[in-house]
Amino acid sequence: MLVVGGYTRVSDTGQTGDGRDGHEGVVRQREDVYGLAQAKGCTVHRIYQDNDTSAYKRRVQRTDFEMMVRDLEHGVISGILAYNIDRIARQPRDLERLIDIYEQARRPMLFATTAGDHDLTTADGRFQARIYVTIANKFSADAARRVARQRLAEATDGEPHKGQRAFGWKNLEQVDDWEAGLIRKAREDVLLGKRVGTVHREWAELGVRGPQTPPGRTIGYSSVLYVLRNPRLCGYRAYIPQEVRERSGRVDPVEYLVERTDGTPVRGRWETILEPEEWRELVNELDARKSSGNGRKKGSTVTKRLMTGIARCALCGTGLSSGTYQRGTVSYERYGFYYYCRAADGGCGKLARSGPPVEKHVENVLLDSLRTQAHDVKSAQDDGSEAAEAKETLKQIEADKAEARRLRADDLFSLAEFAREIRRLEEKEGRTREKVATLVSAPRRVGSAAARIVREWETYTVEMKRREMTRSIEAVVIKPAGKGGAQRGAFRPDLIEIVWK
Repeated sequence: MLVVGGYTRVSDTGQTGDGRDGHEGVVRQREDVYGLAQAKGCTVHRIYQDNDTSAYKRRVQRTDFEMMVRDLEHGVISGILAYNIDRIARQPRDLERLIDIYEQARRPMLFATTAGDHDLTTADGRFQARIYVTIANKFSADAARRVARQRLAEATDGEPHKGQRAFGWKNLEQVDDWEAGLIRKAREDVLLGKRVGTVHREWAELGVRGPQTPPGRTIGYSSVLYVLRNPRLCGYRAYIPQEVRERSGRVDPVEYLVERTDGTPVRGRWETILEPEEWRELVNELDARKSSGNGRKKGSTVTKRLMTGIARCALCGTGLSSGTYQRGTVSYERYGFYYYCRAADGGCGKLARSGPPVEKHVENVLLDSLRTQAHDVKSAQDDGSEAAEAKETLKQIEADKAEARRLRADDLFSLAEFAREIRRLEEKEGRTREKVATLVSAPRRVGSAAARIVREWETYTVEMKRREMTRSIEAVVIKPAGKGGAQRGAFRPDLIEIVWK
């Protein structure tokens, strides 16, 4: 009596809105398998069951199907029973794996369904099975195309993406206050220079978990980056085709924004966490970090020490490097590290200074400068008529672009005229935005931003401090202390010269 395996599967359950979970379907298939085994005079070794699992999607792993293939290959079972062949395979490559096993087997084998048997050990049987699987594959492809078209229409209409909730929301529409707070704080920190890796570490320490985080684990780095780049944060609707997801896995949603015919992004019908300008500023900052530079890891814009590259040798002008004192020495216990002019980098090699006192002095001077700026709120809020005028110009440019699109749609603009006009307006828009940024950045920094930096300075990471430091300081020039001077006395601020921007 042949020992066979029974296979049952229902795909994509719970998506039709009928309240069923697919269990009834696999139970009926199980009954059919046992009835078929009785008719064939076989013994069922076990039922291999993949509930809510597609056999068509390429990236889907069918756990029990893989186990069944291994058992078939190793001789644990000598055949497969199923309700229909499309329960077993909807991709030709899955069928070919089974065909290889049947062709090489040196024992009686069975491949049977309630719709009929397929003798995979013969050319005719294999031909027949391949036709059935090819037809099933075509049906799945047609259904996938219809579903994709429907989902694109829903996206264009601004409907929320169905399925698991997105991080930051407690359901499809309502914001989760705690997670939204994490996102807003992360945005502020990233714009101040904090690495996404640091944000991830902080979230992991808080035990943050995403909707797809496996049990017992915290949210991953790639998930944090995906959350921060998600257009949903500001209400923009994205649509990533299923075939792209299957081919590439997780992709950048910024590249798949759904746009209206006038080129504006589709706004979804859900509560937002950020304004569009805030989200775009965050994405631009993350994009700027993608390029690797000067030996730094891709995605990193920071160095290990606060003053590396900022501090310079007064003798030769070379940027100082940092090193660690030898363990066990008094200098190591007291200071830990030092800055020095490195001859291998083209420097003179004649300057070295303990790091912490230099950093503390420069930090104090910078904070004093920011405190002075923070108290000068009146100057920070000086006449803003020029900035207001520039912003009004931007609004008029948007109106002119919309009018140009309308004239083109009414066939009152030729394609060449439309292209020239849009290009002219975009160039003007770019110049105006640069002007606005120049006009508003200084007052903003002089006022409340300077006060905030002073207030939060001790909570900043090294990379965040470097970002603020380089905004105000061109270089920190360190002069030699003389022979043995660094060891003889206390720290001498007169040997430190700060060059302001």
